This record gives sequence, structure tokens and C-alpha cells, in this order.
Amino acid sequence: MSVLGRVASLIREAYAAACSQPVASLLTVVMVAGMCAGALLTTGRTVAAEQAALSRIDAAGTRSVVVRADPDAGLTVALLDRLFAVDAIEAVAGFGPIVDARNAAVPGAPKVATRRAYGTIGDRAMVALPSIGGTTVEDRAFASSRALVALGLHDNTGDLVTDDGRGLVVVGELAVPAHLAFLEPLVVVPSSTVEALAGANPDDPLVVLVVLADTPQQVAVVEEIVRGLLTPTDPTKVSIETSAELAAIRAAVSGELGSYGRSLVLAILAGAAVLVAVNNLTLVTLRRKDFGRRRALGATQSLIIALLLSQVALLAVLGAAVGVVTALVGLAGARQPIPDASFTAAVAIAAILTATLAALLPAVIASRRDPLHELRVP
Repeated sequence: MSVLGRVASLIREAYAAACSQPVASLLTVVMVAGMCAGALLTTGRTVAAEQAALSRIDAAGTRSVVVRADPDAGLTVALLDRLFAVDAIEAVAGFGPIVDARNAAVPGAPKVATRRAYGTIGDRAMVALPSIGGTTVEDRAFASSRALVALGLHDNTGDLVTDDGRGLVVVGELAVPAHLAFLEPLVVVPSSTVEALAGANPDDPLVVLVVLADTPQQVAVVEEIVRGLLTPTDPTKVSIETSAELAAIRAAVSGELGSYGRSLVLAILAGAAVLVAVNNLTLVTLRRKDFGRRRALGATQSLIIALLLSQVALLAVLGAAVGVVTALVGLAGARQPIPDASFTAAVAIAAILTATLAALLPAVIASRRDPLHELRVP
């Protein structure tokens, strides 16, 4: 018989054995279901609340360092190249002075601030498009969705005219990441011709510089790096805003809730494992003559162990499914935070493995019984 055939035969035998002991099987299903439901209704709800809280904190920009400067403060594009080389920094975006612009086709239309942009915004490098027709690289602009609405550019394209008489062509929509949302509505003119800053004038002034750290824990380090690289001609015209306090709050929230959640899950799993082990010890005692006959007929110790573990695993899968569905329906009905799919799956898998491992000792005991002795016992 092939390996697949032996596995299928073992599963059929385990299923038949579970059906022949309905009370013990039902107890195993109930205990595993309770294990999953208990973990999800307590720790799962806590984890969901933690994720929601961290999401709100992250939305406030826990990884960003924002430098604001007057146009004559001496903050220039030259700083960006040095920041790009820092490993702890994920993204850098610089913005020049504001010039208001309006829809050229609508006299008296509302104005939106436009800025020269350097570095990266989201997944888009601020690389100017090549010249097409009569437009030069400096005639192109990208606008955020809010800016497109404000300008009345419903097709994501259109002509703009700035207050200084310059013409711009909006060529597409710009996805603005959360850490740059404070600049909305945003219209940017990419001001380099290739990757990084090649083609940009290093003496171009910056009025806003946004540096995104790799992790919230690195915000303080990134802030120190930025401060060390700043060489303004007038320090009183430069200010730095950092999210270090938010990052500290985030770490505290994550640490406290994570520690509580892990301890509670471990306690639930340990308690359920003891109950499953006791239940299976009782089952082994009640079926000792059955195991004795199997051993007398040539069943190996490993086969007895595999049979019992397979039986418990099948029941644990059923119990985990019942527990997960019950817990999620209960949380949804009570309008409580619902844990994500990865946490839910992890709890279900942990419950199945815990129940199966808890059955290992009873299975070993059953496999080591003397078949002649068990057959003599009335």
C-alpha cells in the first residue's frame, strides 16, 4: 500500500474510532472549541483593539520628522543626497516655496498651492517627465485627488496658470502617503531629471523637508541625524517637528497589550491541554481491551500512537472551527473589535497542535500496554 493509501486508511480508522466514542469525542470538540473561543473573546479582542489603536497612532505619523524653514533660511536641496545615504531612513521628500495656481480654463477658479518636489512621494520618485511637444520638464505637475477636485480637473489632467504667470500641465494623479497628508491639497512639480537629485540645482531652497524613519523606534535617532546635517544660515528660521512622543506611546501600547495577550493565551492553552490529556487518559483506560486486541493482532506501538493522535487531531480541527465561528459571531454581534485573519488562524492552529500534543502521553501509555495482560482483564 502506498504512503497516501496508508494515511487515508489511518484517517478513516481514526474517524470510525471517534464515532464509536461519542461522549469522549464530544468532550474533546467542546474543549478545543472553548480553547479557541476563549482566546479570541479575550486576547483576540485585545489584539484587535491594539491594532486599531496602533493604526490611529500610525495615522498621526509616528515615523516622521518634519523640518520647516523660511525660503531664506539656508535649507537647500543639497541636504537630501546626504539623507538618502542613511540606512535608518525609509523615504525623504523635500518641497520648495509655495506658488498658488488655478485652473487656466476657469477664470476666477479657486487657487491651490503648488510646490517644487524632490525625493520620493509614496512609491513615486519626483523625477520629471521628458519633454513632449512644446512642454519642458518644468511644465509638468502631479496633483493629489483633493487638489484635482479643488481645481476642477475631473479627468486628472488639465492646464494650470500660477500667480507668477507660469503655465503648468497636470499629467496625472498623485497618491499622497499618510505622513504627507498635512500638505494636502498637494500639487507638485518634479524637479530632477533622473533618480535621486541628478539634474536638480543643489542650491534650490526648501521650505518643508519630511524624513520618514524605518521604524517608530528609530525616530529619535533620525531626528539627531537630521539636526546634525542641518546647516541653516539662520537657525531661528528653521523648526523641527518630530513624532518621538507618539513613537514612545506606540511602543508602550504594543508592549503592554502584547505581554497581557501572550500570557492569557498561554494560560488558556495550558488549561485546555490538561483537560484534553485527562479526557484521553480516560478514553485509553476505557478502550484498553481494544488496544490489547490490536496489539495481539500485530499492531505496532507507532500505529497505536498515530491512531490516537489522528483521532484527536480530527476532533480538534472540528472544535477549532466551531470555536472560531462562535467567537467571531459573538464579537460581531456585540460590536466588539474583531482580530485579523492571521491572529485567528494562529489561535486555531495553536489549539489544534496543543490538543494533539496533549494526547501524546495517553497515546504512548496505550501503545505500551501488554496485549496478553489486557486480554486477560475482564
